[in-house]
Amino acid sequence: MASPPSPITVRIDKGVRLAGALLAAGDWPDYEQTVKPYKSHRVAEHAHKHFASYAGHPAVIAARMMVGDGSGLTTLFTHALNADWPADVTTLLADFQSVAKPDEFWAETQADWAQAESDGREIAARADLRQFLTDVFGSLAREITLVPNLLFPGLLSITLQTATEVALIQPPPKAWGTSPPWRYNERPDEVEAALAEAYARHLFETSLPADQTALKPHAGVFALAAAVLFLRQAEGEAAGDQFMMMEKRTRHLPKLPAVVMALEPLLADRRAGKYAGFADYLPQLAGHF
Repeated sequence: MASPPSPITVRIDKGVRLAGALLAAGDWPDYEQTVKPYKSHRVAEHAHKHFASYAGHPAVIAARMMVGDGSGLTTLFTHALNADWPADVTTLLADFQSVAKPDEFWAETQADWAQAESDGREIAARADLRQFLTDVFGSLAREITLVPNLLFPGLLSITLQTATEVALIQPPPKAWGTSPPWRYNERPDEVEAALAEAYARHLFETSLPADQTALKPHAGVFALAAAVLFLRQAEGEAAGDQFMMMEKRTRHLPKLPAVVMALEPLLADRRAGKYAGFADYLPQLAGHF
């Protein structure tokens, strides 16, 4: 019998880094600043300068066209994570790697990448997120993977599903104003909440029974409610409640506390064996969205 998947895998992914380098070489960093000004990680800033001379490279242009206004980020990073680029882009990438030599940049910044991976593993060990998600949704068919991203995009996390894993590409926590971002382990509650929210949203959207797909627009508030309960479990009631009130205010979700209140006993009943899976208790929650 195969051994069960590890609770959560944390790794630096070479394909994700390459996609980040392509964005760094072009005008994506400047575009991000027009969306929301922020201080990017020192590796991202260094990459923007380091690869700037390749802004006109066809691989950089192809990646930028694929991403567009950001709606194509999932497409770009899905190709990167699976290493299944279109044939014409594969040729362009080979040339980019030959002339831009990103491996030299990775070696130069290795200490930062190693630190990010170590910090991610430290956070993953604080509480069993995989077990929590199993309690909420039922048995998980894929690995749960965190991919720290010190490049671009720096404002957004990206959740992707492959044949073997659900991967979250996650930038470090943002600081206020012009301060550089925090290390992952300097804001563990923020990272834990981001992980729980992202995975819960993805699993909600992909686990909905066919007769309940009308609930898909409520994936966001459900995911936040799940994140509140995970934070309470991982970091204590105060951390979870502080997150709940902040997200209620900043995301304009007045129903969030009610969804949390409704989900908590349902999750307890699910753990006690009353419900076989997510689809069995979801109808009890629907009226609270």
